[in-house]
Amino acid sequence: MEPQSALEYCPRCQVVQPAFPFIENGVPRRRCQTCGFPVGAALTQPPPPVIEAAQRGIKILCVDDDPLLLRMFGDILRFHGYTVVTAPDGEAGLEAAGRERPNLIVLDVMMPGLDGFEVCRLLKADPATQAIPVIFLTAMTDPALNAQAFEAGAVLALQKTVDTQTVIRTIEAALALRDRPTPAAETGMAATKGREAEGELSVPMQLTHATFWTEDKATFDGTFFLHLSAEAHDGPETVLDRLNTPDPFMVLGVAADGPVVILNKVQIIRVDLPAEAGPKEMGDLLPAAYVEPVRVRLINGEQLDGTIRIEGPVGRQRLSDFLNAPTAYVALQGPAHLHLLQKRFISRIIPRKYDASHGERHTLHGED
Repeated sequence: MEPQSALEYCPRCQVVQPAFPFIENGVPRRRCQTCGFPVGAALTQPPPPVIEAAQRGIKILCVDDDPLLLRMFGDILRFHGYTVVTAPDGEAGLEAAGRERPNLIVLDVMMPGLDGFEVCRLLKADPATQAIPVIFLTAMTDPALNAQAFEAGAVLALQKTVDTQTVIRTIEAALALRDRPTPAAETGMAATKGREAEGELSVPMQLTHATFWTEDKATFDGTFFLHLSAEAHDGPETVLDRLNTPDPFMVLGVAADGPVVILNKVQIIRVDLPAEAGPKEMGDLLPAAYVEPVRVRLINGEQLDGTIRIEGPVGRQRLSDFLNAPTAYVALQGPAHLHLLQKRFISRIIPRKYDASHGERHTLHGED
């Protein structure tokens, strides 16, 4: 009897394709019938867990005027267990959104008739659809794309060249946040006992406010949650801890009655916190710690004055060593704000001065 073809997701085609079986080193495997690329699941392995999303009844509306891309992306989402509804243009997308009430909408920008930005504005103006999260998936390369997407009411904009897993992770994050209470509703609770994160375990959280400056010249004043117990050190999680995690995205609530925005941390130039946040962010000064007065120039032309705290053995505390540490961000304490700067956007740092009376750096011992 001929082996039966099965459907598998092909990483090269980025779509679900018929697959044929073969034996490799005595282990049964499959290859894509279209391109011959090995697919991930072996015959002896159970199929991917695509049931969960379907069981939850998650419906995604995809709007794009390219029928091939619409079909391919629909196949990818169905492979991951989602129910998919498609629309070939903006007007059809608006009609489908009102009729189907999807859990999330993936929207192209450049379409004939109504473009994606206008469709998103109309969705957000309709009480029946304004709560549905929207993600733009577009071929546009405008550096201000994310700012335009947010102004239209979308959660995020991704380029069509982005890898499939990034799209799926972004969709999962947006879906996880769709039923979250607004930041304004959570502020009172956070101030007293923190927020309980959803899930099997209760994780105490606290609400934090900050201003984010991004590479596409957008500025976001918003809120996000930090754990009251950090994994890497004693005490609560800090904003610097969150920025230095390997997670590529950061969720930010930007308005009491508006959507959240999911920021790509690679695009964040700096994060500003009130000056009084400095001691909490940088911890208690260790016996061998000192502060270095510096002037920092960013690649966008901004110039910031402040101090950087450096720790290390006495006599070996060098600013260059501190800056070459593997963390992505460095804290600069300014007169009005604590600036958390992404190192790759720093053009140069100039030490300002040493102690005039001793010719030495300003060294601090403990909290004195």
